[in-house]
Amino acid sequence: MRNLLGILALALSVMPSAMFAQVSNNNEDGVYKTEHHNHRAFRKGEVIVKFKTGSAMGNMARSSSRVSAVSSMSRVMSEIGATAIEPLMPLTGELKQNAARSAKGFNGKDVEIKDMSTLYTVRFDETKQQDVHAVVDKLKTIDDVEFAEPNYLVYTTATGDGDLYNKDPLYNNNGHWGITGINIYDLWNTPKITTKRPVIAILDTGIDITHPDLAANIWTNKLENEGAEGRDDDANGFKDDIHGWDFVNNSPRICDNNGHGTHCAGIAAAVGGNGIGAAGVNPDAWIMPVTVMQSDGTGDVATIIKGIDYAVANGADVISMSFGGYSHSVAEEQALAHAYATAILVAAAGNDGLCMNHAHPERGQMAPAPMFPAAYTFVLGVQSSQSSGALASFSNYDDDGPFYSGYGEDKLYNYEITAPGVKIISTFPNGQYKELSGTSMACPAVAGAISRLMQCKELGSKEELFGDLINSKTANGNLDIYKAYQMSDENRKPTLSLITYNLDDAAGDGDGRADAGETIDIYPVLRNSWGSAKNIRVSIELAETEDPEIVQIINGTADFGSDLSSYAKATSANALRIKINDNCADGRHICLVLKATCDNITEEVKQDVVLKAENGVEIGGIIADDMTLHEGVHYIVTQTIAVPQGVTLTIEPGAVLKFKDGTAFNCEGTLIAAGTPEKMIIFTSADGDLGKYGPLIFNNNTVKYALIENETEQSYLINSGTLDNCIIKDCYVSIPFGGNSNILNSNITNIEALVYYSRKIHFTNCNVVGNLAPAHHLEEYLQLNKFKSSNILGNAYGDYIASVGYNSYNISVLRQEEQNYLGSSKESILENSIFDMDHPIYHMGYGSVDLDYVAKNPSAEAHGIVWKVVVNGKDAQDEFEELAPLGVGKHKFEVYFNRPMNKAVTPTISMGVRPPYASISIAEEGKNSGWNEAGDIYTAYLTINGKTNADGLNRIRVYGAEDKEYFEIPEEKYRFNVMVQKAGSMSTGLMAEAGLGKVSLTWETAEEDFADLMGYNIYRYEDDPEKATQINETLVDATETEFVDYDVVPGHTYYYMVKEMGTDLQQHDVSNVVAATPLTAQKGDANGSMSVDVADVVTEVNYLTNQNPQPFIFEAADVNSDNAVNILDVVGTVNIIMTPEAGTSSVDNTATFTVEDGILYVDATTPLGGVQVSVAAPSGTEFETMEGLNGMEHAGSWMNENEYMLLAYSMSGKTIGIGKQPLLRIGDAEVKSIVASDARGKNVLAVNGATTSIDELPFGIDNFKNAEMRYYDLSGRMINSKAAQKSGMYIQSLFINGRCVKSYKVMK
Repeated sequence: MRNLLGILALALSVMPSAMFAQVSNNNEDGVYKTEHHNHRAFRKGEVIVKFKTGSAMGNMARSSSRVSAVSSMSRVMSEIGATAIEPLMPLTGELKQNAARSAKGFNGKDVEIKDMSTLYTVRFDETKQQDVHAVVDKLKTIDDVEFAEPNYLVYTTATGDGDLYNKDPLYNNNGHWGITGINIYDLWNTPKITTKRPVIAILDTGIDITHPDLAANIWTNKLENEGAEGRDDDANGFKDDIHGWDFVNNSPRICDNNGHGTHCAGIAAAVGGNGIGAAGVNPDAWIMPVTVMQSDGTGDVATIIKGIDYAVANGADVISMSFGGYSHSVAEEQALAHAYATAILVAAAGNDGLCMNHAHPERGQMAPAPMFPAAYTFVLGVQSSQSSGALASFSNYDDDGPFYSGYGEDKLYNYEITAPGVKIISTFPNGQYKELSGTSMACPAVAGAISRLMQCKELGSKEELFGDLINSKTANGNLDIYKAYQMSDENRKPTLSLITYNLDDAAGDGDGRADAGETIDIYPVLRNSWGSAKNIRVSIELAETEDPEIVQIINGTADFGSDLSSYAKATSANALRIKINDNCADGRHICLVLKATCDNITEEVKQDVVLKAENGVEIGGIIADDMTLHEGVHYIVTQTIAVPQGVTLTIEPGAVLKFKDGTAFNCEGTLIAAGTPEKMIIFTSADGDLGKYGPLIFNNNTVKYALIENETEQSYLINSGTLDNCIIKDCYVSIPFGGNSNILNSNITNIEALVYYSRKIHFTNCNVVGNLAPAHHLEEYLQLNKFKSSNILGNAYGDYIASVGYNSYNISVLRQEEQNYLGSSKESILENSIFDMDHPIYHMGYGSVDLDYVAKNPSAEAHGIVWKVVVNGKDAQDEFEELAPLGVGKHKFEVYFNRPMNKAVTPTISMGVRPPYASISIAEEGKNSGWNEAGDIYTAYLTINGKTNADGLNRIRVYGAEDKEYFEIPEEKYRFNVMVQKAGSMSTGLMAEAGLGKVSLTWETAEEDFADLMGYNIYRYEDDPEKATQINETLVDATETEFVDYDVVPGHTYYYMVKEMGTDLQQHDVSNVVAATPLTAQKGDANGSMSVDVADVVTEVNYLTNQNPQPFIFEAADVNSDNAVNILDVVGTVNIIMTPEAGTSSVDNTATFTVEDGILYVDATTPLGGVQVSVAAPSGTEFETMEGLNGMEHAGSWMNENEYMLLAYSMSGKTIGIGKQPLLRIGDAEVKSIVASDARGKNVLAVNGATTSIDELPFGIDNFKNAEMRYYDLSGRMINSKAAQKSGMYIQSLFINGRCVKSYKVMK
């Protein structure tokens, strides 16, 4: 490991340190534009990389490979601007030689346990490399890299109501229904078989380990607890980790600035039987705090992996993870697989109401959405139920159930358990209790229940435990932990799942596809997920509504041929046989039902199967004679189609060509391919293939009304020819268009290309929308001079959304008469949308685009696109700054198109705060809703109320509309935004009242409209709203409507706003902004009481001794106006009280201080009214005041562990006399600073009598405005300080107000 770190460090050491401009937002709305082909949030400036075990980088034992490893790594690290590399699993990552290489996972999957010692976080300079995906791609070029990926973000999963409770006994409270809901009571009354207390690691936002209902159950690291402070006593790499570790702040100090982790810890294992608060599910478990989430409830995969490593290394039996994200991380999966060998893993399913397995467009879910890590097969994924037993409305869910997974054998994603998660009362920081909801609450309940089960029963394998838990349910579907305790081999029943099937058409063409007329053998694949399965039989039949004329069952039943032990999987040894009718239509879906049964189960297992029959014609090779391809015939291109000169190929409208991988199209002869708007010609990939076909070389031919799609990983898509009124979409290629090509009136969308367009290609009247160029070859990015009268917008370069580029090798200004529309008419937006030499971030070539020659409106000659979205009368892009935030009420959305559209088709309009921007549907009716008469404006409405979960910056999404030639618009999700301040609009009437040294804030609230309100945060700024900072240390309770800010400077103007926080732990948007200028007070009135008295002296002394008095008016306390508050001001205040007419002007008296025999003396030329002494000494050192301070008031305080301050002054006019006086016995302590005052509060220069150089001499010289050092040689001539130092012997003098107060002879 150390060798590897050394190599990585060397790689960093050879990198240049060039810096570039900081990346800015690419749209005026200030929204960071997520790369739209991957809606997965990740930590900027970080990636995760794993080196191959045994490779040069992964195993430095082979010295012969070090040089190449260093060279390769150095090169890449230099290119990405890497700044730091950190191992993620230093404690448990190394796979021991005798360790098992795999474990059996639930559902029968082998969970491979990999060596994780070569897993690292790489941090890089964003100013040098802005695109995280580009960094990942570069790291993958290193041969020794196993994988690299972004450091994906995750989120806590709590939501719901949040009533705050005091320390009332909550044991029988309805909010404690989570315990009864999983039947833990019966297990509490079951004898334990072990005295060992299980350890539950809570990976979360931290834990309040001092909470009276948690403190006794907090895990303690014995070696660190009994060891020396500041030392790593257990040699685990973490000093003083007595009660866990905070990986966010890299600190042993455990606290919780969010509350989420404390709440989860209490659910799992709060102390029971102590007569206060709530009991946890297992009060006999230890709670191991592992902080991996930020105080705002966000985290990242790298930090979580470090937490997993720590928990496993320190003996966690159960790891509870109430967080998740929708980005699959290989690093996280492998780290958890590693942990699965020794710990039981439990995770929350998430609170977005999303289905794991299927899209639900009707409610805005456009794709399946498994939440990680809960979805992994070796992690118990926990859904949330409400008290009725029904699934909570917010809970993500697995509609395929805990056994079946549609994700295939390599993934087997599932959520397995349901547990209570609505209105759960548990611990909260500062000794409080709070009611929260979410799968975050259900997760620790399951973790606690499993830990209790471990104490009462000897557990078998983890997969057996998973099966027991899944099959142990209460009447309403929740986990029944006592029923799991009662499980044994006798009552474990087989649980068969039909996983898939193998299709054998050897009797036909043998291509593994169901063709018309073929006889097909089907071999079901079964998995057994629980008890042993014997005498298995399989069968097949037609679905209830299937036409028996289409398919004939020849052999409908068969013996499986083998038994399946627990968690085994196998393929049937015997086939089920069917025959498809010769006349079956191409593309016909044949619906069948596979069934399986065995001994000891009461109900057959069923699985619907759909075979897609093909009745096609295979074509390919050289077309020697004229040929016509007809509509209604399924053409499967099995070889490259080659049309030589002199031969004509005619493709009729509606014909479909499906290309198998490795095939292409090249027509050197004549091609007649003219589809129609109603019947487009289709070029696509063959069903089941990967889309690795092409290029399509049309040469000098023209293709009209064609759809070209689904081509991947090829060099070219189109090479030469003319495309007219075509759609080219959903392709991943190196170069989309090559050769001499003209693209007319066509839509190009969702094309991901490494290099964009050849210089020989031209576009006219086209829509080029939503395409992606990875962060390479900027000079080829969508060259504007190749376009005429086209609409170009939303095209990403890496993760930067722009429109187009212009790269000229000569100095030039581009002015196009046939102007293109680039998505906006606003100059400031266009400047960020064009990559040319003037672009603020991506400078390209020597050309500049004249914005006066950019179209202000989209071309109506091109097919339909969204022109603009107008919300409440304001353009949601170009007029975003003028668009008022949307509060509670009804709002009007008008979608403008570039041309009249097909009014029979309704567009889908939605918005959201993150991709896919579909969480809020905009489809209400209102005045003039629907299409206007011309068909180019569509109007819809949205009503926002207190329950609308939309606060924040929302992106608007529009899709589904068609123009009159049936061209569907390119999806619009790049330009238009609205700010929603639902909560802020309810927090009305914010007022600020200026006071002496304070500003008092009051506001009104409407809790009835905002039921999930948890509290308020107060924000303040002085000049720039972007620099507003939170000023309340703890959340202001929802019942409060006032706040006082004492941390102010009188005379300065402050601006305030209030943000609401809901029980989803998300902050909502601001209230109205108010301003106030706090008042000041007269000199000496430190507490702002409008009079100067002894209370002000106490206030000043408390300030100087770090007592943080409030209010405290600095300007009033600074009596002598020297911008510092010290003993001079204390004496000055006393002087004002006793002699109000006294002044505080500076004088030039001195006092010499010495330390003799451990006693600090002063020898002053004037009576002293006060002194302020700071000494350096270990905390606890005792000091004794001496007779020189008799009659003086004095206050002493430890400013920190190594500094003690003494203040001495008099309220009765006493002074420290002239001459040498003993002040303080300090022993071996060192005097750090002294400030002295005469009886009128005037500064007296403190001079150290023991020094030999005036450079070190005056303790209080900073308090003199007219202090000056002068240097003389031995002949009395004045010299400068450099000449004095060089001479080695000189005279140094201190002058105050032009008079010499001290001189020394200095010898070096």
